[in-house]
Amino acid sequence: MDDFFTRLCAELALGTPLAPPRPLQGGYTHRMVALTTTQGRYAVKLLNPEIMQRPDALENYRRAGRYEALLEEAGLPILPALTLKGRKLHSIGGQYVFVFDYFDGKVLPEDAVTPVHCVAMGDVLARIHRFCRADAPVSESHDIDWDSLAADLLRDSECRAEGALLRHHLPLLKQLTRAAAEAVPLLQGRQALCHNDMDPKNVLWQGSRFRIIDLECLGPGDPGQELLDLALSWAGTPPDKARFTAFVQGYMQAGGTLPEQAAAVYDSRRNMLDWLAYNARRCLFDDPRERATGREQVAAALEKLLADRQSRPQVLAWLAECAGANAGA
Repeated sequence: MDDFFTRLCAELALGTPLAPPRPLQGGYTHRMVALTTTQGRYAVKLLNPEIMQRPDALENYRRAGRYEALLEEAGLPILPALTLKGRKLHSIGGQYVFVFDYFDGKVLPEDAVTPVHCVAMGDVLARIHRFCRADAPVSESHDIDWDSLAADLLRDSECRAEGALLRHHLPLLKQLTRAAAEAVPLLQGRQALCHNDMDPKNVLWQGSRFRIIDLECLGPGDPGQELLDLALSWAGTPPDKARFTAFVQGYMQAGGTLPEQAAAVYDSRRNMLDWLAYNARRCLFDDPRERATGREQVAAALEKLLADRQSRPQVLAWLAECAGANAGA
């Protein structure tokens, strides 16, 4: 048995491990394992050490834990981290972890997502957005030095393919980054509690039952941006109209409101740009596993950015239809 997990179980009073931890399919940032002990089955999230070195990491995770408690108290279908010894986040020998009750659900593959799933997700998103609603100053959109990122990758023998991809798409990346910055002043400055990563990989299903996971990014954000991000994520690539409109309708039926400046909100969305930039830098990390994930995600993020740009006119038209149908109801 791994000494780390023996120590974790002892320090957090989880019982005695009955078998070695089993790797779980998880996100692209942290590691997940399943752990069976004499007291039950758990899922353990081992937080990425590189991320935990950031000056604001601990406070961000603790703040997210407080927001998670709000959703837990409201009875939303989430899978919250267990509160053990009075807290959710723990450091075991310098490794930060969250521990969860094990939920035996599955992530839906893209071809299994239906409008019924999308209505349910839109409904939950609107219920999350009811928390912490406020007007707030619109933060400035920071620049990304795409030229330097491409040059750094091209200088590394393992990452030349990723560097060539960035270099090929430099005009588009600069255009999208500039469009995001120019759209920011047009936003309403509305904020609400946002999940910030509630795409299909972070929802586990047991038939029609589901639990939302990866709540560490909970925090205030623009609800219109998150609505568009998630409606598109659940609609698939290329986006399916029935799934997109089902998500938006579920959101509106639960009391969510659509953004007034839809085009500006669409252009202001930065998640995929920032994710691409992070993974370009990640390609150059010392850890071989981190480098491999970064290289994989550079191509995937670029593909999504290209698809998102191509879908823009169509998606804005769908959103206008949803708004019109809601006004006439």
